[in-house]
Amino acid sequence: MPALFMITASLLWGASFLFIKIALQDIHATAFLFFRFSVATLSMLPGLALYKLPFKQSTVIQGVKLGLLQVGIMFLQTLGLKTISPSLSGFLTGFSIVFVLMIRFIVRRKLPSFVDILSSVSCLVGLALLTHSFGLSWDPGTFYTLGCAFFVALYNHVLDDYTLASNTTVLTFIQQLTLAATAGLLSLWPGNSIQLPTQAATWGSILFCGIFCSSIAFWLQARSQQHLGAFKVSMILLLEPVFAAMLSYWILGEQLYTQSYIGAAIIIGAITMINLRLKALK
Repeated sequence: MPALFMITASLLWGASFLFIKIALQDIHATAFLFFRFSVATLSMLPGLALYKLPFKQSTVIQGVKLGLLQVGIMFLQTLGLKTISPSLSGFLTGFSIVFVLMIRFIVRRKLPSFVDILSSVSCLVGLALLTHSFGLSWDPGTFYTLGCAFFVALYNHVLDDYTLASNTTVLTFIQQLTLAATAGLLSLWPGNSIQLPTQAATWGSILFCGIFCSSIAFWLQARSQQHLGAFKVSMILLLEPVFAAMLSYWILGEQLYTQSYIGAAIIIGAITMINLRLKALK
């Protein structure tokens, strides 16, 4: 069930690319983030009130820290996308797997196994084929996106510790609130603004991304990580570009090449391999 939760979250985040693309044709990115995470925050209020979940000070602090890490992820990825392609951005973000292994070694002095290294390399090769990201140009966007990948790895590592001792629903709610508040503050920056969407499709994108791709998907990851750990979650997250490519093909009619199918198969195979290894260890 935890793996299924994480796969579902990856599917939702893969679908979010399509809805974000629609919304950004109508409103500024900062406005979209503000509305998205405001909707996410509001959507969780009924559940919090119904179950009367306690807001412990430690959980609130942890939620704010995780929310700020998410701000770093989105901010650096957005900066990167100004100078590099979305496909290259997806490939570079996949390096979070490597950073997870590095953080685990530095913090826990735990060397990765041969299977872990092989699985990680296989995923990166598969992601390169899927996104056609073979050439790297060392411009600022590349470094911004590698920074984003590091924040993804750091977020997954920190979430490992926090989900064991905190209520995942409250933790998720505080993250959404932190993201909404930060987006609201960023809207005051010169050149940014919060304008109301004028199209129904934009509101539909905001609602879908706010409810399904934010409050639900973040909660699914928190619940999954209680059982899977940061490395396995990072592996499953590489299904996100696979789902994004498939949905773009089915819904938008974007072309997929033979190497895209090969890349997707390699990623799925690597994830299956690491799943079998973990089951054997249990």
